[in-house]
Amino acid sequence: MRSFDQVASVLNAVGMASAKEEPLDKGALCRELEIEPQSLEMLLEELERVGLAWFEFDEDGKEVFPYLATAGSQYLAARGEIPAEVLHFLPGTLDDLHARRALIAGGAVLVDQFRYALLHGDGVEHAKQLVPDAFVGAVDKDLVLNLFAAAVALMARLSSNSPAGCLAEEIIAVALLREASAWIDMEAEEGALSIEEAERASTELSCIYDLFGDSDVLYLFEMEEPSDAALAGHSTINRMAGVADQRLEAWFEPFWTAAATGYLDERKEAGSEGDSPDG
Repeated sequence: MRSFDQVASVLNAVGMASAKEEPLDKGALCRELEIEPQSLEMLLEELERVGLAWFEFDEDGKEVFPYLATAGSQYLAARGEIPAEVLHFLPGTLDDLHARRALIAGGAVLVDQFRYALLHGDGVEHAKQLVPDAFVGAVDKDLVLNLFAAAVALMARLSSNSPAGCLAEEIIAVALLREASAWIDMEAEEGALSIEEAERASTELSCIYDLFGDSDVLYLFEMEEPSDAALAGHSTINRMAGVADQRLEAWFEPFWTAAATGYLDERKEAGSEGDSPDG
């Protein structure tokens, strides 16, 4: 990012124009900052790339109407003292810097605790705390290793602003949100976040499902036994809604956004043996 004073001047101008529903006076900003129009355009693109502000052009493509994001207001309040990793973590998904920090911190705890459990022979018991209750009995050493790989892969994907690559990663994401919520609660208890800041950050966490495209994975946590997933797969309503195959054997089948490589299974083609054409 540029110097805080320069960024602050632009964000303040964005905020004032947004409040008045007026276009951004880019000429005045160039004169105030003593920079060329091209440099200002690059700065605006940078602010949008990290989710601090958003810009829309009018029908003629000449005037730009700005919007100061909540993350932009938080950046100003922190006087720019925000780690680069937070600015670049899911900027198009989470409009709250505290929520971004919570997911980063929660991800570190999630992977570290899983790794510790594996190294100390407690992987199976640890994994049972992560999967939906209906599937606890199916957890074995093979599944545990794949779930650990899913945890690592999920955080890598999120760090590159990509959605989960398979259902197992979405299942791990539910545990990630629990860890992130716990981090927010701890920050609030220690006074690092106000009650209002904590509540807003907690609410913003659920936007991760917007990145995934849906929150269908939560259905798994309502099931009572693995066979419920098979029954759900035969539901006409679920098929029409595009709910992914939630059977255990499909947990590691890659979504179309991910390559069938690494710990992921080969993608099943529609109409293959054992699958219905629209399954």
